[in-house]
Amino acid sequence: MPSGTSASAREKLAELRERTHRYATLLVAELVLILTYPFFADLSPRSGLPRVLAVIVFSAALFAVLGKGRMTKIAFMLGIPAILLRLIAFAGHIPVLDLVDQVLGVMFMVFVTSVLVYTIVSDPSVTTDTLAGAVSAYFLIGITFGLLYALIGGVVPGAFRDTVEPARHLAPPEYTFYSFMTLTTVGYGDIVPRDGHARSFAMLESVIGIMYPAVLISRLVGLHGRKRETP
Repeated sequence: MPSGTSASAREKLAELRERTHRYATLLVAELVLILTYPFFADLSPRSGLPRVLAVIVFSAALFAVLGKGRMTKIAFMLGIPAILLRLIAFAGHIPVLDLVDQVLGVMFMVFVTSVLVYTIVSDPSVTTDTLAGAVSAYFLIGITFGLLYALIGGVVPGAFRDTVEPARHLAPPEYTFYSFMTLTTVGYGDIVPRDGHARSFAMLESVIGIMYPAVLISRLVGLHGRKRETP
């Protein structure tokens, strides 16, 4: 009896997740972060406004991984402290908390992005929300690497250089901009990595940026072909 009740609860949770369009919610949060970039690019690196947007994306990412058992528990163990630290940092600048906040944020985003990419690629069905999840996972990769670059830039001064204004200190949103230029292999060249770790992660991101769409498209084509073959 308990197992039947548990199965029924899981089915209801799956239906609820489908109705609430959790991936679409995450996609909207990511678009808000990306489209508000021009308003934050020239702010001080200590400005709290980008942190607020990061909290929104973190919350939407937690919502996206609800109902995945152990994965959800791990996501909450990483995500809740990351969100709380960002809110504390928004209230007042504390250097020690800044570093912990950045590290936890990167760990949380790496984990959630990995879970989301695996879920989307292994999903046997294709729905509108699944497609929104595929796009949001791609955006998450860019945002995650942006956070990682910001962490490297904070720990290793001079790890990234603005070739237009070499003496200028990069603001957090500019690392996100650089990340997406690397992910899409556009590479305008206005920001370049100079540190070995920064270059290593930039190479890794560019490879992921090429491989992810290829794997995703082949997966979708395979599922479409399987549907046509099914009587």
